[in-house]
Amino acid sequence: MSAAIDSELPAELRAEMLDEIRNYLPAFLRKDASEQHDPIGDVKELLNLEERDLKRVVAVHACLDESVLAFGDRLQEGLRRPVTSSGRPAEVGQAVRGPVDWSATVARRSLGAGNATHYVVRSARRVYDVPENRALVWLLDRLQAACHRALAEKPDAAALDGTAEANTWANRIRRLAAQLERARATEWLRGIDPEPPVGRTMQKLRAARSSFYRDDLTAAARRMISLESPDENDLVEVLSERYFEPAATWMIFEVCVALRLARGLGEVSGRPRRARLLIGAGRAPYARFLFEDESEVSLIYQTWPENAGPSLLAETGRRHGLAVGPSKPDLFIVRSGGRPDVLLLELKASLSSTYLKEGLAKLLGYLADRPMLWKQKPAGWLVAPASDAFVGTDAPNAEDLWMVDADAVAEAAVARFAPAPSAD
Repeated sequence: MSAAIDSELPAELRAEMLDEIRNYLPAFLRKDASEQHDPIGDVKELLNLEERDLKRVVAVHACLDESVLAFGDRLQEGLRRPVTSSGRPAEVGQAVRGPVDWSATVARRSLGAGNATHYVVRSARRVYDVPENRALVWLLDRLQAACHRALAEKPDAAALDGTAEANTWANRIRRLAAQLERARATEWLRGIDPEPPVGRTMQKLRAARSSFYRDDLTAAARRMISLESPDENDLVEVLSERYFEPAATWMIFEVCVALRLARGLGEVSGRPRRARLLIGAGRAPYARFLFEDESEVSLIYQTWPENAGPSLLAETGRRHGLAVGPSKPDLFIVRSGGRPDVLLLELKASLSSTYLKEGLAKLLGYLADRPMLWKQKPAGWLVAPASDAFVGTDAPNAEDLWMVDADAVAEAAVARFAPAPSAD
């Protein structure tokens, strides 16, 4: 992805692109599009995210969920009125402290067990180790782990005494972490093992007389369960609310273009996909499409394709003792088969002509870095939102660079890379 760019797009355009991602991404990740369904793996490949980064995004989303924050706010009140059951364990002794179990006492004496002056007493005791509280401990464990992953820190004194400002997402999570830490000091919680609230336990929670257990604990537990192994719809919600917001307009633009290309090529592909829709790691494509002429078209995001050849820039740097890091172009379209072709797309979420000119210079640098890679012209497309900043034209046949607006890029890619339909 591009590092720091001009992304001052109109708010309505930004909202339209985000809606497009929300509407299409679940279908892009759906089960029947993959041989092995792994939406988390798919999203990692599409967005070039490290696994730890995606897990942190999910953790932040979980901690800031309304049901989770409401659970934290009600936690101390709920712990003062826990769900319990009554137990009457047998106690043997001379002192009578509670109701005497005469049948057990007589049976004990008839067997000659112990002193004849001892009684079996069964006093009512509150039992805290019940399924509802095991679910509560499970939720506390999961939320504390999520807070730690989201913040990579322990709650500080200000969070613990409630004086921290709550106007940032980090401070809201710190406040939640402090609420959980305080709950852990509750005496009756100690010694209760965690148990996920599934099946019968969830039924008990829904039927609980306590609104804390019935409403707050149940809602927060359901949210955490859904994010333990999020499906495609959960992940889209996470990305839309916590990853693309509030200042990632450039990221929204790049993902929107990447999905438009996949959708356009998918609609004309005449053969099933060979593998998962999003596959592999490193240099693997995030989408592949087979066609009737046995050609395969691949979409590759933020890395050079395999067999791209040596980098002239990197080789020059080594020759002169300069440390030159690897470049990360935005997107490639690669066709293998009888008519191989490679196209580099530089994506710019900008309406600024100055910035678009800088993008063209960057694109030209990529093309010059590996000149043997390109099979046809134009070898590089600069993709930007349609605007008055540039004039759209048909794709030239003899020039290296072309500019195309984001609304037309998928159609242009299909025209270039999908084989012409047979005359039959």
